[in-house]
Amino acid sequence: MRIACIQPEVFQERDKCYFEVEEILKKLIKEFDNCDIVCLPERWVNLTNGKELNLQIERGNNYNFIKNLAKEYGISIISGAIWERRENSIKPRITSYYFDKDGEEIGRQDKIHLYSYERQNFEPGKELVLFPFNKIYFAILICFDMAFFETPRVVAEYGADVLFSPTQIRAEGIQNWEIYLKARALENRIPVVACNTYGSLLKRKFPGQSKIISFVKDYISPSMLRVVEGPIDSSGFVYDEINLAFPKKLRKLRFKEIIDKNSLKVRKIKM
Repeated sequence: MRIACIQPEVFQERDKCYFEVEEILKKLIKEFDNCDIVCLPERWVNLTNGKELNLQIERGNNYNFIKNLAKEYGISIISGAIWERRENSIKPRITSYYFDKDGEEIGRQDKIHLYSYERQNFEPGKELVLFPFNKIYFAILICFDMAFFETPRVVAEYGADVLFSPTQIRAEGIQNWEIYLKARALENRIPVVACNTYGSLLKRKFPGQSKIISFVKDYISPSMLRVVEGPIDSSGFVYDEINLAFPKKLRKLRFKEIIDKNSLKVRKIKM
């Protein structure tokens, strides 16, 4: 599977953000015209003070920009995260759309684990979605969803072959983020594609450094990770071609070793 993360700089003006995304996509296609799926970071347009200013209507401008981009350039795109109002939701949702190379919406994944201020302002997702691509399936776990073992484990057990994670990690959190990503990859024996925001948002620095984490073939015990990184403190993209058959073999072996936690007793010695 040929995968890329597009890491655009976030500008104040939305049109400039749109232009930046398209320019990087054109550079990617010029260098790697056989790319299968492109993933955007969680936040690729400006974030302003006041939640309402950042909300879109359901399938609004950001949605249509990415949809049209996928159709025009004939490439499948994961939209990053979009804040949108929905008629059937009490609060807005943070969601990521997947468009195929014809610009058709295949589905969307809502953010399940809301972070910090998001808990007061948004409604969490309640469903995990497996998206089809050729003969495989992938899942989209938005940022904080990768910090907990349950969400990646559930989709891996249900047949996901790769995890995409649009993220918004500021400089102070990069070290923890790297640990989470590698841990999720190793404990599930599954490739992880994490696309991080680059730029300044509300005086916070986001360094990019997107990652495509896969496995070095034929290293079973111990397994060896292959990590390809995007630019640090710069816009651009990262591309890699990853083998999905070998991790599937590793995953099958690993899941045979899982112990049912309900079968374990816990004995607590009194102080």
